[in-house]
Amino acid sequence: MNLKKILVSSLLLAGIAISPYALADQSFGGHTINAAFGKWDSNDAVNGGDVFFYITREKDVLASDLVYPDEKDFYVIDRFSYYFDWDIDFNENRIELTYVSIKADDMYHQYIYTWSKGFRFRDSENSLPDIINVSVDSTFAPLGFDPELVTFDANNIYVNLKDSRCLWSKIPVEGSNDLVSECVNLLSPTGFNNRISLQVTFAHGEEVDKETIDEPTIDTCPAIDEPVNDVVIIDKETIDELYVWAESKFPEYFPSHQ
Repeated sequence: MNLKKILVSSLLLAGIAISPYALADQSFGGHTINAAFGKWDSNDAVNGGDVFFYITREKDVLASDLVYPDEKDFYVIDRFSYYFDWDIDFNENRIELTYVSIKADDMYHQYIYTWSKGFRFRDSENSLPDIINVSVDSTFAPLGFDPELVTFDANNIYVNLKDSRCLWSKIPVEGSNDLVSECVNLLSPTGFNNRISLQVTFAHGEEVDKETIDEPTIDTCPAIDEPVNDVVIIDKETIDELYVWAESKFPEYFPSHQ
């Protein structure tokens, strides 16, 4: 038994699983997402879905891992009358919301929501897999933000900002006579409690019953994208690229590096 061949084959399979080829369906990148802001038609503690939503602003945003943020200064009502702007970024399977108006440091650029208001994100082109989970990082979120008010279904994510705030009103700094905005947090990467991060898990394709399939090998598979025993075989060019990727990540297992 050739242990090295087994290791290399295993690494190739692992590479297929975690390489960009497999992660493509776990990323917002390249997809158009409808970002909408509005308010729910009820003020229940938890709500979402189609009972939502008088929309005050929406925009289709092309998600890209190469641009930050994907949507800068997204205003939620009117650009000229209300100064409640957010940066929205989609990176791989994450959504980052940053309330940027607070940087103006005046009373016109603060917010407090006692009613159910917030965001809805929707796959505009129905090109992403179903959403099966959303986890929330509220470490540097606006004060009062409740992660339990983030809800989702297969195609939508709802971020309810009820009872959250990012205020300009000044409070004393402990140990000094200085006054700072209530929203200031020097430990935050932005300097404020103004960021909400979501990590989204998408469904994979249907699993194949491996017991009913004769496992093809690289040597016996044709170098074409045609089904073999109902399994789509990866073309030789893609396999070569995956070998290059795996060799760069795990050189100790490849003969050329011995």
